[in-house]
Formats: sequence, structure tokens, C-alpha cells
Amino acid sequence: MGGDPTADPSSAYFIDADHPYAAAAASALTSHRSRSKWSHLSSLAVPDPLPASAVAAVPLLLRRRPHVALSFHLFATRRLLPSGSPPPLLLSVSAAHVAAASRLRRAAISLLSSAARHYPHSQIFAALAATYRRFASAPFVFDLLLLAYLRSRRDALAAASVARRILAAGARPLPSTSAALLRSLPSAAAALDMYREIYTRPSSRINSQLLPTVHTFNSLLLAFYREGKCDVFKVVLQEMDRYSCVHNVCTYNIRMAAYCDSKEVEKARGLWDEMVEGGIQPDVPAYNTMISGYCGVGEVGMAEEMFKDMEMGGIDPSVTTFEWLVRGHCRVGDIDAAMLVRADMSRRGFQMAAEVVEEVVNVLCQKKRVKEALGVLKEEMRKEEFVPSRECYEVLIRELCEQGEVEVAMRLQAEMAGMGFKAGSEVYCAFVCAYEKAEDYEMAEKLRKELSVISIQDG
Repeated sequence: MGGDPTADPSSAYFIDADHPYAAAAASALTSHRSRSKWSHLSSLAVPDPLPASAVAAVPLLLRRRPHVALSFHLFATRRLLPSGSPPPLLLSVSAAHVAAASRLRRAAISLLSSAARHYPHSQIFAALAATYRRFASAPFVFDLLLLAYLRSRRDALAAASVARRILAAGARPLPSTSAALLRSLPSAAAALDMYREIYTRPSSRINSQLLPTVHTFNSLLLAFYREGKCDVFKVVLQEMDRYSCVHNVCTYNIRMAAYCDSKEVEKARGLWDEMVEGGIQPDVPAYNTMISGYCGVGEVGMAEEMFKDMEMGGIDPSVTTFEWLVRGHCRVGDIDAAMLVRADMSRRGFQMAAEVVEEVVNVLCQKKRVKEALGVLKEEMRKEEFVPSRECYEVLIRELCEQGEVEVAMRLQAEMAGMGFKAGSEVYCAFVCAYEKAEDYEMAEKLRKELSVISIQDG
């Protein structure tokens, strides 16, 4: 075992499988029945101090019984180590190797996430690399370290550093891991740079399983889409062509969304037709993208056609589907159609988001159906816990005052104040006009004075 740091007593990665405690602990956990082995282990004499090399050797000796090895890790952290101190890195790494070799991904990620709270990623990577061969570990244990940072700490920069260490060792992260890393990076430019680092440098382990996949490219497209840099899509699409990577429904969804956002719905429809002709089944996000695009340009009839096609295809609409249809009808002023869609939503158990409720309320008020608008607001507030915005209250109060419903407006203004919104000049002016129409000049003058005081204070 020349050159093996785990066999060198002077090495920080020494694993002492011959230590009396390690041998006795492994024997207790393999020779006794499940009911008695842990009590027998607890009765063993523990040397003081107990070296990390001995504790880390127990998972090594138990590697063919991975669940027992993982249970020992938990036992050691609770019973053998000083209270409040982190587990020795060597112990955590040993247990992670056992979990990885047995394809217990979740357990391995959990162990590495815990280690990441106490040790720098460079130390963890070095420990994994030094002990890898001794445990006959799985190559993707390094990917799991990268995922541990992404999933637990959301530390994309540390994960990127781990990826670079994997590359420096002549390997390459798995495509799924690379895609997760690209999605997590703080900017689209950083994601593209990392993609190039992973896939343009030579690797001693290049094979078809390590080449980029459609998920890799979708992660890049999504990164540029989120930043509004859709003109860079062509760079990503050229890379897809270079690897003969076939587009999937997610690829089309991102590209269609970019066209819909810029009001180029016909181009989005062209991609839709290309996708369907290519035998790719549209999913709920695909339909929602096109429905939102049509609603965004006022073509609500086409959005309704997409909705019918969706249901005929056996695809269940989501709450987003209905919300876009409600908003589409509201934006073209067809409030009756919007209310019919809302009723359909309610029958299916969906509730509208607060901003959609307020859009319905605004259009009802524009149509002078203020009592109906107030009823919608109250009903939706009972269904879903949300607080209307100041603007929503002001629209209702202004319209109620205009229709002479001053008492109702006053109660709504009191509710508005209870929500933490102070009445502004628009609310005061609405009440002043209402009282003047009712010839209550005394109350109108009183409100004018209050408004002038508030204006001075605000100034």
C-alpha cells in the first residue's frame, strides 16, 4: 500500500483498522443480534483520547453493511465525541464513502452537508481524494460533495470551486450535476464560463456519459432568459447542434417564453408547431406560456382555443392557466368572461393570486359594478389569506363615493386603516366630493381641513 496516506500513521488521513477499539466495535456490530449489538457496543471500554483514525476505521470495517456503518457514525457523534464538537472530518468522509459506494446518495449528501458546516470545501475534497481508494468508493462521491453545497448551503461559489478541483484531477462532473451547478450560479455569464470550463478542457475520462445533455443546455437558456439576454440563445443553440443534442419540451418552453415576453407571439407559435410536428408532447408550462403570450397581446380568443386544445389533449390546467385567462379577459374589458373563468376556477378548487383579484376588482369598478367588486374581494379574502394593496382599497373607496355609498366607503376606509394603510389625498378627495354631492358641506369642510394638515405634515 505504498503511497497510501490512509496507511501512513504520520498522515492526517491515517485510518487505523488495527486499533483495538475499531476491531472490537466492528466485531460487536457484526457478531451480535440487532437488539443487543448497540448495548454491547456501549459497554466497550473507550480509550481516552480516542483517536480519529480509530473511529474512522469502523465504517471501513463495516463497509459491506452500509446501514450499520451509518448508524455507527450517528452513535459516535452522540456518544463517543465531546458534546458540541463537530465530528472529525475523517469520520464523516469515511461514512460518506461507504454511503456513496452503496449508492445511498441521500445519506452521503447529508453527511457531506454536515461536514461543510464545519470544514472548508478544500479540506473536505482533499480528505475524500486521499481516502477514495481505501474505501473503493464510487467516482460520483465528488459530485455529491458539489451537490451538498448546492442543496444545503446554496453556496454556488464553493460548489464551483469543487467542480474546478474535479476538473483539475482529470475528471468531469456528471451532466446532471453540471446542470444543477449552472442553474445555481449568480449570473448567466458565470454559467456560460463554467460550461466552457467543464466541456472545453481535455478530460482523461471523456465518454458519452459525461458529455452535456439537453438539461445542461436548458440550464444555460434559462439563465439567459431570467436576465433578459435572449439574444445569447443562439450561442447555446449552436452548442446544442455541435453535440447533436435534440431539443425537449423544456427547451421549447424557454424559447417560446422569450418570444411571448417580447410580444412576438407568432414566432412563439412557429416554435410550438415545430415542437408538435417533431413529436414532442406539449406540457402544462408549454400551454401556459402560449396562453399567457396570447393574453398579453389581447388575442384572448386564441388563448381560449389553446385552453380547449389543452383539455381535449387530456392535460389538466393549472391555477396559472386560469389566472392568465382571467387577466386576458380583464385586459380586453370583457369582465363577464373573466367572471365565468373565475367561477370555473372556484369549482375546481383554485384560488386567484392577490394581483389577479385586484385586476378583477379594478375592471369591475371601471364598469361601475362596485358592489360586485367588493363582493369578489371579500370572498377571495375569506378563501385565501392575503391583504389587498392600498391601490385596491382606494379604487373601491373612490367608486363607492362616486355612487353615493358613503357609509360603505367609510367602513372600507376603517378596514384599510386597520391593515396599516393611511388615507391619502385621493381618499380624502373622494369623500369630500361625496359629501358635497349629498350637500353635507360641514363634513366636506372638516375633511378639507384634515387633508390640509396631513399635506403640511407630509411636506
